[in-house]
Amino acid sequence: MSIESPSRSSAHEPYWLALRFPEAWFECHCPEEERHDRPPAVLLDGNGRSSRVAATNRAAAGLGIEIGQSLAGARSRHRAHVSMDTPPLRCLTVEQRSVEDWLTEWGEWAMTYTSRVSRPPPVHSGGKTGAGLLLEIGGSAALFGGLEALVARLLEALKSWHLVVQVAGAPHPRVAWALAAAVDDEAPWLCRAREQLAAVSQLPLMLVDWPTAWIDRFAELGLRRLGEVRRLPRDGLGMRTDPLLLADLDRLFGERGWPLADLVPPARYAREVSLWDPASQVDRLLLLARGPLVGLSDFLRRRQLAVADFVVWLAHEDRPSTRLEVATAEPGRDAPLWQEQLRLRLESAGGLAPVTRLRVEAEHFVAPRPGQGSLFADADERGRDEQALFQRLQARLGREAVSRVQDAPDLIPMRRSRLYPLPPHQDKSSRRRPTEPAGKSPLSGLSPGALPGAFRPLWWLEKPRRPDAPVHHLGQIERVETGWWTTTEESADYCAGELAGGRAVCLRRECAGGDWQVIGLDD
Repeated sequence: MSIESPSRSSAHEPYWLALRFPEAWFECHCPEEERHDRPPAVLLDGNGRSSRVAATNRAAAGLGIEIGQSLAGARSRHRAHVSMDTPPLRCLTVEQRSVEDWLTEWGEWAMTYTSRVSRPPPVHSGGKTGAGLLLEIGGSAALFGGLEALVARLLEALKSWHLVVQVAGAPHPRVAWALAAAVDDEAPWLCRAREQLAAVSQLPLMLVDWPTAWIDRFAELGLRRLGEVRRLPRDGLGMRTDPLLLADLDRLFGERGWPLADLVPPARYAREVSLWDPASQVDRLLLLARGPLVGLSDFLRRRQLAVADFVVWLAHEDRPSTRLEVATAEPGRDAPLWQEQLRLRLESAGGLAPVTRLRVEAEHFVAPRPGQGSLFADADERGRDEQALFQRLQARLGREAVSRVQDAPDLIPMRRSRLYPLPPHQDKSSRRRPTEPAGKSPLSGLSPGALPGAFRPLWWLEKPRRPDAPVHHLGQIERVETGWWTTTEESADYCAGELAGGRAVCLRRECAGGDWQVIGLDD
């Protein structure tokens, strides 16, 4: 179906985008790792042997499984196509609450693009609400460069989640919702205001979310499309049908409003994902947790909030759920950091029973700290670093194993450099190479194989002392300095030397000035 775009003059008028999720019953249970290559799945209506197939996903329909078949018939069709690469048939039951929670999560996500998100109400009393969302994007389109740009950006964001979604837009929400049922999940249908009447008139009645009894009654009269029903005498139609049908027919042709309740964002975050096959491997659980953690990050970013701790629940088949608390040094919304913290908690837990469901809950939100960290860490930043280290140690070793973190003195690596004298009368060809030692050749008494510039004494003196005999400087002068980031700076020159009696020593001199002192002996 071709894509039709609305005129730019209507950018500031109400414009509704409908998102239908025909496989929401499956996607609310499907682990993220299996959404790309979906296993065949059926939705069952009823229990036991009397259950019937109420819906199929595309993989199941590709195997020839049809709506209305018995469960035994569906399994027979599946077995007929079984091979080494065929995944098992997933049989799901109706869980309206799971679908509602899943749609609420995506409604919260859609608030990134608009402030008005609604769920479509049922067409008739006692009817079911369609699985989808309605977004009023006319007011926010200018912020994203127009309606076309906003829709393209929204669909690009949805693509990474591998969802089956049908998208259509129109100035009237009921028209947009009806048109979405007629498109595939590849190309959206954006309808202009002047084209609504013609587009709706061509819709088959099977796509209008009407009760089967209404559709069958019109089929007996040979009516298959909305335009044909619209042309019937209104008085006679009102006498022979439900008044709700006339009201919805008026909405479909844009002649009556459709009261919609705006979605209210939840006060706390809670998201649950399931596993087809129970697992206890850390990497598998982390992959399962990725979706809820990314959702929590988006949840906080939309509200300009942060969180310092949250809870992860792991449900098991035959034992109580496991509770894992994940905390960070300071409030944030960094999903990769949370995954690393969760990895540490899972590894420290050890021996987890197979997990069937994973749930992430967060409720203590705060405003993020303004500004950025300074180049030179102050006391507050050092305290936060220590707190981050403390929490990582607790996550790795357990709360009972680590009670506090305490500073202790440590050796700070120093910088070394050497000074090579260069007489002014030497030319380039006669300059001594840096690898050649300056001064005398290696002395007797030095460690075998050591150069004077690399001399290290065998014995260090407790305190430096002035030489008690004349001393000769030998080899290169080596300067050792502490880094500029240290609290106490130190800089000194070191050199190999020889006393008048031939004894090898190590000499030290302050760079600021002073005499050479003996700090070590070679024997």
